[in-house]
Amino acid sequence: MIKFHSLSTSNRDLIESFTMWGNRQNCDLSFANLISWRFLYNTQYAIVGDYLVFRFYAGHHLAYMTPIARPELQPDGTLHVDPSRELSIEVLKAIRDDSIAMGHPFLLMGVCSYMVEKIEAALPGTFDMKLSRDYSDYIYTREKLANLAGKHLQSKRNHINKFKKLYPGYEYKPLTPELIPECLRLEQEWRRNQEQPGQEEGTTTTTPYDESRIEELRSMTRAFDRWHRLQLTGGTIWVDGTLVAFTFGGPINHCTFDVCVEKADTSYEGAFSIINQEFVRHLPEQYIYINREEDMGEAGLRKSKLSYKPDLLLEKYTLTEKHPLADFEDQARIYKETRALWQLVFDDPEPFIDLYFTRVYKSEYNYTCQIGRHVVAALQALPYTMLYHGREVPTAYMSGVSVHPDWRKQDVGNNLMRQAHFAIYHKGVVLATLIPAEQWLYGWYRKCGYAECITCTPPPKGIGTMSYDELDRLQRLQPCGIIHDREGYDIIQADYRLCPQDYDDASKQPLQGMTRVVNALKALQLYAAQHPDYSGTIRVQNDKDIPHNNAYYRIAAGQVLKSDEPDAQALKLDIAQLARFIFDGEHATMSLMLN
Repeated sequence: MIKFHSLSTSNRDLIESFTMWGNRQNCDLSFANLISWRFLYNTQYAIVGDYLVFRFYAGHHLAYMTPIARPELQPDGTLHVDPSRELSIEVLKAIRDDSIAMGHPFLLMGVCSYMVEKIEAALPGTFDMKLSRDYSDYIYTREKLANLAGKHLQSKRNHINKFKKLYPGYEYKPLTPELIPECLRLEQEWRRNQEQPGQEEGTTTTTPYDESRIEELRSMTRAFDRWHRLQLTGGTIWVDGTLVAFTFGGPINHCTFDVCVEKADTSYEGAFSIINQEFVRHLPEQYIYINREEDMGEAGLRKSKLSYKPDLLLEKYTLTEKHPLADFEDQARIYKETRALWQLVFDDPEPFIDLYFTRVYKSEYNYTCQIGRHVVAALQALPYTMLYHGREVPTAYMSGVSVHPDWRKQDVGNNLMRQAHFAIYHKGVVLATLIPAEQWLYGWYRKCGYAECITCTPPPKGIGTMSYDELDRLQRLQPCGIIHDREGYDIIQADYRLCPQDYDDASKQPLQGMTRVVNALKALQLYAAQHPDYSGTIRVQNDKDIPHNNAYYRIAAGQVLKSDEPDAQALKLDIAQLARFIFDGEHATMSLMLN
């Protein structure tokens, strides 16, 4: 497998050593975009040969960006990418194999039109290539946006002239960090206006406030919080001391600038037009192209971007497998290989393995890494319920985590856990638990975000003859712990009949289990409801598997508000520390986990 790394602002120089001197003008390659939207896409990077590769999640699906060639030093001292090196079929095959190993059919995004024929020629009949108009980038020359010359841009000049006539004392200022609070205030006003009919250039719509605008605000706030580290450039327009428009962005390459955000108060007629023109005029002259990004299929935004007459509509194709389930639909093979891997890794008797793989194992619980069409790592995320002070919490018990000995210490296990954590988050799971098979594994699971927050208690006395109703009565007496349903208890009884001594041996010491927070917001809502007197802000950080968790959580009066607005007084916790915080003093327990 390819060893990918989480993307952070510290990677700027490395990433831009590929992107700044290449030929790509795709807005997705702007470092500002890569970082500010990482919370949504969980973007990672790797260097494969002489190519930079990005891996991310598009919705619930793993995806890759078209690999980017390393620029070469030319005789004249400049850096350049020869067009013949823009695409490597070998690297394409490598990331396709990586996708299969991660449990996902291959999805490649941002494929330039000139690459389509080359890919088809090298791998005929393998992929479907789809052009999505909604994701085409609008690119303009700097000269066009700065001067707005010609009859076809007369309406833009009219907007600007009217603005200057109405507000002759307007002022342009560079956007600096001390102006960010005013920008956020204007952004809130802009969002309110989106629910009203548009008044200027089709830039506003009657679309109600939705999740995409929440995501946009998070992205913007992340960019503002990292202003200097991202080396962003921005501009503002002021009228009589009031901010009426702002914009900012960053470079895509040495000659193309990406406008990431542009907001304006539409009650000031022409505000969008004037910030657009003034900002471009104040950009460094090296940027001769301006990328104003996609329209995402929004009719008003499309009308506005087209009205500026783009010099290039950068088409981007999406590449998918023609037979996407070819590596995953053979569940009989996957079942057989997962079972064989269990037998190789764990010292369990055959009768127990038979029981597990006939009554516990289900394909929808199984997560694998396949390399060369063979399972080399697997785990089962078994659905359980945790009772937390009367509330039933969706929980996954991570069972049978195994990596083939030939593939250990090659990041396979980390990728397996990452794949499973991301998947169960989107299935609505709040917590994950497990029991390390060996002592040394505690350290590895801690790196995966787990903490020793739950104790494995001995089975209740008389478990061999106890009815489910009696067990259920007993397990619901505990304030915090894993509970079993009737089907699960039937399986436990079958296991008891195989090895009664393992259940009745009172000398066995309880094991220390581990817990991971899968959904930080829902977990903290449970905590807040149980601790209504707690008040404060928690910053969850460095969850590399589920970046949706990385945010600020303001807790007061039993309620939790998730935010990206910085709070210098926030209690900083990584995802393992968050588990310890939530379960401190709870004495959480689990029993009868088929270990």
